Order: sequence, then structure tokens, then C-alpha cells
Amino acid sequence: MKEASMTIKLPERFDFSYHKDFYNHTADILAKSSLKEVQMDFSQVEYLDSSALGMLVMLQKKCAEVNKRVVVINVSGVAAEILQIANMDKLVDIR
Repeated sequence: MKEASMTIKLPERFDFSYHKDFYNHTADILAKSSLKEVQMDFSQVEYLDSSALGMLVMLQKKCAEVNKRVVVINVSGVAAEILQIANMDKLVDIR
């Protein structure tokens, strides 16, 4: 049986202005016990800041508590460089 996953498509600007939406999306996912993987789709992200990194770290910690995995998908360009510089690959699976 394939593990259930859910994808969150992130906005072009992944920064503090997205915090409330991010929290609402992830709260729903954390509440669903059938979901084992949260995919963060970076395909449209052109800008992210330190608050975005903080949101990813927070999500990873909350997911780890309930046995879920965070996966970053479709990341490229500046966003990929920022995640690499921040060593996010040590915390989340980047595909």
C-alpha cells in the first residue's frame, strides 16, 4: 500500500506574509493520521527568507512528533541555493 501524502504548493514569495496560510495548511495535515508525508512544492518559489526557513523547521519538528516526513520537491534556482546554504537537506528530504 502506498503511503498517503499531501502536497502544499508554496507561493512565489515564501516569507512571513504566508505564515498564517502555512500554519492553516499544515495544521490540517498534522491532524490527519493517514498522511505520512508532507510534500512542499517549491515549483513557483522565487523568493524565501529566514521566516520561511523557520516555518520549514517548525513543520519538520511537528511532523517528526507524529511520525510524518517532510519532503521538498521541485526546488530550483535561488530557492535551492538558499536551502543548500541553510543545510536544510540535513533536516528534510529534498528531491
